[in-house]
Amino acid sequence: MQEPILIQQSDSPSTTLSDQTSLTGAASSSYESSYSSNSNMSEQVKNYNKLRRQGSRSSVLVEAGKKRINGATESGMSSWVQHKKHFFILSSAGKPVWTRYGDESRISSLMGVIQAIISFFQDGDDTIKSINAGNHKFVFVHKEPLYYVAVSKTGESDVQLRDQLLYLHNQIISVLTSAQLTRIFEQRVNFDLRRLLGGTEVFLDSLATLFNKDHSFMLSALQVLRLNKSVREQAGSIISNGRVKDLLYAMIVANGRLVTLLRPRRHSLHPSDLHLLFNMLTGSTTFHTAESWTPLCLPKFNSKGFLHAYICYIAKDVSIVMISTDKDRFFELSEWKSSITETMKKKEVLDHITEASDQLYTTETVGAPGLLHFLYKSKIHVQFTCPGFTGPYIEDVNQKRLYRLYQHVYDRMHCRARPLKLYYHDSEQEIILGWCKSTFTLD
Repeated sequence: MQEPILIQQSDSPSTTLSDQTSLTGAASSSYESSYSSNSNMSEQVKNYNKLRRQGSRSSVLVEAGKKRINGATESGMSSWVQHKKHFFILSSAGKPVWTRYGDESRISSLMGVIQAIISFFQDGDDTIKSINAGNHKFVFVHKEPLYYVAVSKTGESDVQLRDQLLYLHNQIISVLTSAQLTRIFEQRVNFDLRRLLGGTEVFLDSLATLFNKDHSFMLSALQVLRLNKSVREQAGSIISNGRVKDLLYAMIVANGRLVTLLRPRRHSLHPSDLHLLFNMLTGSTTFHTAESWTPLCLPKFNSKGFLHAYICYIAKDVSIVMISTDKDRFFELSEWKSSITETMKKKEVLDHITEASDQLYTTETVGAPGLLHFLYKSKIHVQFTCPGFTGPYIEDVNQKRLYRLYQHVYDRMHCRARPLKLYYHDSEQEIILGWCKSTFTLD
């Protein structure tokens, strides 16, 4: 058996869901050991790694040997300004925590301006929510002791940007818990939170990238792997046998899409918690290398304490995730995983799942002539489906345009002031029809 990646540090008594101790060591230091370099790494190297990571996810290009990370500020600032959407996280004292693009330490003065604007309204016993300036929209979310700001010219609405900021907040909570975060700043208001988040910024970066291409966040729903019903039932039956004590949830995930989920009858998982879990699986390759055992806070389930997640990839892009309340259940879960994997291979269930995860169905499968693409959400099951891109949407620029159109139509139909059941949008490229009923939404 492979050596597990134990993302846990403390030898203190068992940490259950209600525990609020040993969070700093268990979460931050251990994440740092798995996802980032050591604390003695120079700031120059850290900045280079951050920019290189961002470059792989955006239009920021870092060419080795052509630029020095702590030089060439003019060209770097020019690229930074050209992005259509920025996210900033700062403390109530104005300390930078994270920025989607660039280096936090280089925009500390900008963070100070943001903090001053927020404080100005707070001094007047008011709260700033948004600012419209030409094509730019500024959206603010206050989650003491942190402030979250989105600056966008993508055409997204205030509600959509605010939801994205809340996801970023929940991502931080999933690493630290709300109790630990509050306690830290009560003890020291000007604390530099980057010290605790070191190594987990990759998940914030990944989340910010998914906001621009994954419909799950807009729909508040899960995308389930398209799979033969009998195969899915077999997979569910296999993970239902031989359960381990103190197990809360067990699931099989294929390429960021849910295959099957085992849960207690009275403990459902909120879609946003699953989105954070799936982002953790896809946002870093660390979990692909060995069995992992990591503390994890699910904010919608309980934002004040940790659960413990066992993660293991059993095939390409196919993983088993088990969530327990007991930090000492790693080896029992590992043995159970081996049994599940052996049974799935014997019954060829794993082969069917792997094959399905590599394939996307198209609109031709649906059999609707003239249909280029669609989104369908079942409100009852909180799930959605959509085909792969074909025709004009093979091109990246058309995919991005379609994604923004979906956001526009969905926001218009679900406007709280005046919700719509039908919406028709006609343009030179396509015609979009939105249809919303009590049981489903179709775009």
